[in-house]
Amino acid sequence: MRDPDNFNKQWRKVRDDLGVPDVTSHSFRKSVATLIDDAGLSARMGADQLGHAKVSMTQDRYMRRGKVHVEVAALLDRVINDE
Repeated sequence: MRDPDNFNKQWRKVRDDLGVPDVTSHSFRKSVATLIDDAGLSARMGADQLGHAKVSMTQDRYMRRGKVHVEVAALLDRVINDE
């Protein structure tokens, strides 16, 4: 099992290198949930993908509607396109 402290240390370096120090790993999970929701897939599918036993966790904490974060979208674009 991966040590969360090691992951957080590595993630801080990656996000600093990318110039997005405020983006957390949790941001990616919320982005995945939003993509699943926007695609019209079920909350159960989202819960399964995110490893949640309860659909309510996914709906209540991850599929909430809120402000679109341009910084997160830009980060995802850079990571996906290996820039």
